Amino acid sequence: MYWIVTELFYPDEVSTAQILTDIAIYKSGDNKVSIICGPAGYESSYRSRIIELDRNISIYRVNLPKLSKNKISQRILRLTLLTAKLSWSVLTKVRKDDTILFTTNPTFLILILPIIKRIKGFRLEVLVHDIFPENLVPAGLIQQSSYQFRLLSWIYSNSYKKIDRIVVLGEDMKNLMHSKIGLNASNIDIISNWFDDNIFPIRNFNSGEYLGVHVDDKVVLTFSGNIGRVQGLLEFIDLLGKSGSRNLVLVIIGDGALREVVVNKIRHDRINNVFYLGPKPRSEQNLFINACHIGLVTLSNGMRGLGVPSKTYNYLAAGKPILFIGDKDSELDNYIKKHDCGWSFSWDEEDKLINFLRELSVFKKEEFESKGDSSFQFSKNFLKENLIKLF
Repeated sequence: MYWIVTELFYPDEVSTAQILTDIAIYKSGDNKVSIICGPAGYESSYRSRIIELDRNISIYRVNLPKLSKNKISQRILRLTLLTAKLSWSVLTKVRKDDTILFTTNPTFLILILPIIKRIKGFRLEVLVHDIFPENLVPAGLIQQSSYQFRLLSWIYSNSYKKIDRIVVLGEDMKNLMHSKIGLNASNIDIISNWFDDNIFPIRNFNSGEYLGVHVDDKVVLTFSGNIGRVQGLLEFIDLLGKSGSRNLVLVIIGDGALREVVVNKIRHDRINNVFYLGPKPRSEQNLFINACHIGLVTLSNGMRGLGVPSKTYNYLAAGKPILFIGDKDSELDNYIKKHDCGWSFSWDEEDKLINFLRELSVFKKEEFESKGDSSFQFSKNFLKENLIKLF
């Protein structure tokens, strides 16, 4: 029996839910697949996809009280309860010689499932989307030099060593994982995320009509997805303001812990070239991605090796150049340098970035199309049918 243990699964449409649903459908062709997951409705505004799951797929959901995922205290309580209920289901349902694939959310599963594995004798694999506690540092929730961080890091490193297979998203994440569990670890595999099936370039798309904002004759940047603590979106809005580039428009589509902070900033500072349009259903993803000239991906300082935003692959598949701001030598920085599919800056290059934004406000059709073509060609490395076979 093949099991998937996750907080998020169909019908939710956030990227983790979609990827695991895709894996379950693929695996159900040869096996019976059982899902142990949290309640549906993580982001109800995104739920528009209707698919028919294979009869070989069984879903076991655990119930949780209504707790906010955007308030730290309630989020910790929610994740603790979720971990306990998911772990109990694993203990009572999974048998010897079964295989479990689980994700790093909720993070406490990394501590509990290896213990249950020792008792039950199943095979344990993890799909790493976040690395804890390292991801707390760029979020400003812990100091890397602190005793608490060193203790948590030691505990989690030892738990990872007990897992049979570790799947990471890129080379930088693999290097970080090697530093946690040892350079000789041979059970770490790279399988990147893939772009959605319905993403493709739309030429001569009427952006303003779809977005409902005035963007005629302007260069449109789009930030889509999670508006979280490690995305660096607020810092980018500040840089955009410093550039004075009124012909450069930023459109924000998504939800997350800092949504209200972003909305209040736009309103309080009377920013007239940044538009927050709220979350949109995944069924419209190809439209709002094609409504921009450039896809914006930002990650806070210190995020190297800690994740690759899934929107990246969709921007590439839509033939959009990417503006990335984050750590040098991170996965995205290396993508852009190697494949000329956009522009990459670190947060330390503030003056350089501000000058670039000023220059970017002048529409450069040939340059945008050239880098967009490079993005589209590079996207062929992230086809679902090729990557999903590696699980």
